[in-house]
Amino acid sequence: MNLYEIRKKLNTGIPISMIKLRVTDYSRVSTDHIEQKKSLKNQIEHFDEMIKQNKNWTYVPGYVDEGISGTTDLKRNNFMKMIEDARNEKFDLIITKEISRFSRNTLDSIKYTRELLSYGVAVLFINDNINTALPDSELRLTIMASMAQDEIRRLSERVKFGMNRAILNGNILGNNHLYGYKKNKKTGNLIIIEKEAQIVKKIFESYAINKMSLNEIAKSLNNNEIKTSQNKHWSATTLSRMISNVKYKGFYCGKKTEIIDYITKKVEYKNKDDWIIYKDYQKIPPIVSKYLWERANIRLEKRKYKQKEKKSYQCKYPLSSKIYCQNDNYLFHRRKQCKTSDDITWVCSNRLKNGKKSCHSANIRESEIYTIFSDLINLLKIELTTSIDILTKLYQKNATNNNKNLKSKEKNIFEYNNITNKILNDKIKEKKFLEKLIILLLNKITISIINDDENKIKLHIFLNFSKEYLNKSPIIKKEYQFKRGYNTSKTKRYTVKYFVFFNSS
Repeated sequence: MNLYEIRKKLNTGIPISMIKLRVTDYSRVSTDHIEQKKSLKNQIEHFDEMIKQNKNWTYVPGYVDEGISGTTDLKRNNFMKMIEDARNEKFDLIITKEISRFSRNTLDSIKYTRELLSYGVAVLFINDNINTALPDSELRLTIMASMAQDEIRRLSERVKFGMNRAILNGNILGNNHLYGYKKNKKTGNLIIIEKEAQIVKKIFESYAINKMSLNEIAKSLNNNEIKTSQNKHWSATTLSRMISNVKYKGFYCGKKTEIIDYITKKVEYKNKDDWIIYKDYQKIPPIVSKYLWERANIRLEKRKYKQKEKKSYQCKYPLSSKIYCQNDNYLFHRRKQCKTSDDITWVCSNRLKNGKKSCHSANIRESEIYTIFSDLINLLKIELTTSIDILTKLYQKNATNNNKNLKSKEKNIFEYNNITNKILNDKIKEKKFLEKLIILLLNKITISIINDDENKIKLHIFLNFSKEYLNKSPIIKKEYQFKRGYNTSKTKRYTVKYFVFFNSS
């Protein structure tokens, strides 16, 4: 039955229980606690009985999310499956306990009830007495959803206040899986587990004194079938976290992180200067000496710095360190479109780190940039016949600034001479040659969007060429269109337009 017919019958006074419908239900609890599991079981049994006892309703198996917060839909797999099944017209009505079970985010509540209505599916919130098939439901839903969202905000603030008080009082939070210790349930203090403590000491000594690498230590532990406190294999990451943990030298540490958004659960990592750290041998007996801990951490920090320094100068891909966001001057970082796709996307690093609100730049596809650059080479094809001398001088200039790389640069010159000749023989479509040309010719690309439309992208491409090699013109303007979408069954087809400016250096 379509939504129009349902509304027509409801408006004549016929209760929804008297209308022939295919009915399912949705249940959720936010934790794995025994009490909540009992609540979930009661919800499921109640709804199943309610639907099956109604002769006018056809039962459709329900959807359950267990131990998952309702503040966001991203991790609620069965909720999202329910939305997909609604799209495929598998039922007409969803019954749920209350708005807070459906979602505690006002925008999500409105968004998904509207989406469900567009598929001809209504939602009945039993405790709130709201039926989204009725015209006045959205106003009431907005009010009730706002109250549910505000309740979780107040709960978040109470939890945050309690944790801050616990930190100020020196109460040890968490640490249920801190290797080498167990927590005294009465006092909350840590107690050393001697067998594990001996392994902790050996790890610190192996790293700080014997100069073993973290991978070597992890391999040794795994070969000896020693498991972590969570019964997992050791890794370099696990060992790095252990060595940097101040509790192993008998120090208390708190306020390292803070949840700054109660809806998204986004965590902000505090600077070390803002941490609360002090010695407390009574609550946290040390496993290693302060000297050994600091010696291990000096080595750890040095290795982290060297690794960071190495990564900062690494240009692994032809477009690495060459694409800039015009909004905030951040570099674009390379990302796969999805795990099953070979298409590569470049995204502003500021947007990646701080979210969409921090930067409204567009995501660009590597394949689209390659197509644009390939076309540019075709535009410059005649001028490239005289470009070898310019390229040679360019590399010789760079080599002069770094004599150690002179032979390498000379080799590159010879290589790119060959590449240029191959391009002139119509081999520009070969990806490996195109990528080497990008490395050679491309200075940088700046990205911005037009009129806040992410599908209209302004692209400035700056080349390592003088304007004399661009047909005596410093700028070439061109427009490109690309079709995107249908990478997955849920992605709609859409068009992206590039307004491209090729600039000489």
